[in-house]
Amino acid sequence: PILGPALGPHSAAREPLQVIANKVGPFNNPSETYEYYSLPFCSRSKKKRREDFGERLVGDRKVVSPYEVTFLDNVPWRLLCEQSFSRPELQMFTNAIENDYYFEMFVEDLPMWGYVGEVEGEDVLLGHLETVRRYIYPHLHFSIGYNADQVVSVNVSTNPQRKVDITEEFDGTEVAFSYSVEWVARSDLKWDSRMSRYHDSRFLPGTFEIHWLSIINSFVLVLLLTAFLTIIMMRVLKNDFSRYMEVEEDEIGEEETGWKLINGDVFRFPPFASGLSALIGAGAQLFCVTLLLLMCAISNCIVPTKRGAVLTAMIILYVCTAPIGGFVSARLYRQLGGDAWLANALLASVVFPCPLVLVFTWVNSVALAHGSSAALPFVAVVIISTLYGLVAIPLTLGGAILGRHLSEDFGAPCRTTRLPREIPVEMPWYRLPPAQMFMAGFLPFSAIYIELHYIFASLWGHKIYTLFGILFLAFIMLLIVTAFITVSLVYFQLAREDYRWWWRSLTCGGSTGLFIYAYSFFYFFNRSTMDGMIQGSFFFGYMAIISYAFFLMLGSVGFQATFAFICHIYSVVKAD
Repeated sequence: PILGPALGPHSAAREPLQVIANKVGPFNNPSETYEYYSLPFCSRSKKKRREDFGERLVGDRKVVSPYEVTFLDNVPWRLLCEQSFSRPELQMFTNAIENDYYFEMFVEDLPMWGYVGEVEGEDVLLGHLETVRRYIYPHLHFSIGYNADQVVSVNVSTNPQRKVDITEEFDGTEVAFSYSVEWVARSDLKWDSRMSRYHDSRFLPGTFEIHWLSIINSFVLVLLLTAFLTIIMMRVLKNDFSRYMEVEEDEIGEEETGWKLINGDVFRFPPFASGLSALIGAGAQLFCVTLLLLMCAISNCIVPTKRGAVLTAMIILYVCTAPIGGFVSARLYRQLGGDAWLANALLASVVFPCPLVLVFTWVNSVALAHGSSAALPFVAVVIISTLYGLVAIPLTLGGAILGRHLSEDFGAPCRTTRLPREIPVEMPWYRLPPAQMFMAGFLPFSAIYIELHYIFASLWGHKIYTLFGILFLAFIMLLIVTAFITVSLVYFQLAREDYRWWWRSLTCGGSTGLFIYAYSFFYFFNRSTMDGMIQGSFFFGYMAIISYAFFLMLGSVGFQATFAFICHIYSVVKAD
């Protein structure tokens, strides 16, 4: 195919087209994939097709298959090869069929899927019986849609009438592999919209309206709760301020109560200031990555249907936003009176990647031990490590230098006393940190719960997610609710004369991440059919990292909102 003035490649009549075989694996375990020729399919040459970086990240291992397809030539039936299988080879096929293995192929970068074989006579309750028969599908039917001189759709189907029984597993069992090709005119489908049917068939039109209604429902709920919280906070603060302003100057000491009473302690610097600054900096960086990624997806700067595009964009954006993490961390650390800026900058640069490396090492080792193509190749690991070591860390240090020089000493609205005030020991259970974290995480989680189901079905299933406009709305709702609930809970904590808000605002804001990880357990065991060592390692390992990323990002949002709120209320009152 040659590239013409119009979008995409153009093909001449009878021009050969490559059928690319990619991978096989259990349908229920999308992360557990193996190379196509790990099963003994017939192959004349296993010539590998060059994959781009994104395809390697998602486990693609493309090989040119021996199927001969030429543009606009129908093939009623053609023999691919006759193959004699040994008992171990038949056992490999039997194992694949019993585990619902599917295969994935490509023609002109359009994916198509089919099953390796089927099991007949299996009882749902009793499982395998002696009467169970196992059949392999040796015949593939390719249905290829064309518009003028371009391929716009592909589909592969198996012919159940040409299945071969391999139950007995005799040595020397012969199987004839064959295929047929049918060309279908698709004048309604243009080349630039040829990927639309992959997400249309999954989200539209059946669930699209339900999806929007769910988001509107969540949005109204969030709006009401936010308005409710705002009204309460404004009324409480208004009453507090009016009472405070009415008091005469010489009576201030006697009349102070609640949050005004601790004005000499509320800006007392927290313990482990470097760790807090690093976490806030890492969270700010992840917030920028998420925001930019969503904006790129909405504006079509990245094509979500292109394999590995989102993952590649995520890595590039993370490296490019490294100065933001260093800047925010160093600026806050300087305001908190810290001097060891270099150690703080290095801590900010490793606080997220270190857990990621630990999980990746475990997951990749499991995949390599099982011979799965989901294991990241050595070259990809070297590229990512180089990007991090030679680009991300220096950029973080550069951001830290800038943040330190542009920052000034923290001008607290109230003077901090020399001796810390005693914190009330007895508190009701609902004011304890675990209860506050539960309340702070539950409300934001309820705002994104419905959307999470669609994201999980895309991340850990065979669906393609393209509704990034809805996802952007859900993200904005999440930020607003997180900021409001964190500010409210910290205000009520200060009203109880507990001034330890620095770390509490981070943990309350980020507690939604714990809810997301808890939901992942519910999804794995109740909403999916995933199982096995490889899939379990991938799912729970990477979900732990995603949840940790949400903890840092939302914790940073909660902290910044609380910091601004506390500075404002204490600057208004006439405190000495």
